[in-house]
Amino acid sequence: MAILKKIMRSVAAIVALSSMSAYATSNITNTKHNLSATGTGTIKAAAGDNNDEICVYCHTPHAANTAFVGAPLWNKATPTGTFTMYGTTIGGTTGDTTPNSPSMACLSCHDGVSAINSMVNAPGSGGYNAAGANVKFGATAAGTAYTMPAGVTQIGVDLRNDHPVSITYTAGRASLKATTTTLTSWAGAATIADLLRNSKVECGSCHDPHEATNGTFLRVANTGSALCIGCHAK
Repeated sequence: MAILKKIMRSVAAIVALSSMSAYATSNITNTKHNLSATGTGTIKAAAGDNNDEICVYCHTPHAANTAFVGAPLWNKATPTGTFTMYGTTIGGTTGDTTPNSPSMACLSCHDGVSAINSMVNAPGSGGYNAAGANVKFGATAAGTAYTMPAGVTQIGVDLRNDHPVSITYTAGRASLKATTTTLTSWAGAATIADLLRNSKVECGSCHDPHEATNGTFLRVANTGSALCIGCHAK
């Protein structure tokens, strides 16, 4: 019995270390989601602005938007615009009439309407504004909204030409595999169930905003449609 307990403890330790290493590889610093002056993308703050903080455009350690449950310690106001969904009924599966919080977190910048430089709690000494306030961002003066420029990253508010989000994942529909299906080399996910939030497909099902090993923050490279056939049996 003692030997069995030792084995179980060893297995638990290995699982814990594996989980930790998966998160340890996640690093936003060298991605386009680093909006500070040190970021690798073209959309970013000017040197010296906002204390060159990396995480502040999405998260804050204090005075977060507690009404938002889609991401921890959220530092942006909840988008209030109207979205047109892919469809409320798709192949017999019911979708929501507006994006859920996990997808709304992404759309709070990528909708092309919400200001990227808007924060609830400003960096440095702070400055709380529940509705969010637009800080200086690059050449954009404080108080002026900087929205996502036109292009592939501007998803917009009409989501009918995008993969459905905030829709229940129903195995068998659209050739969807069982949620217990094992995934290989996917960032932050070992099974399809790990990709879902409250059993629903969201933006984060395909994208990991903190991991840019694959283009456009995909959880797995889409070579040979690997991303698609991870869930769809095609």
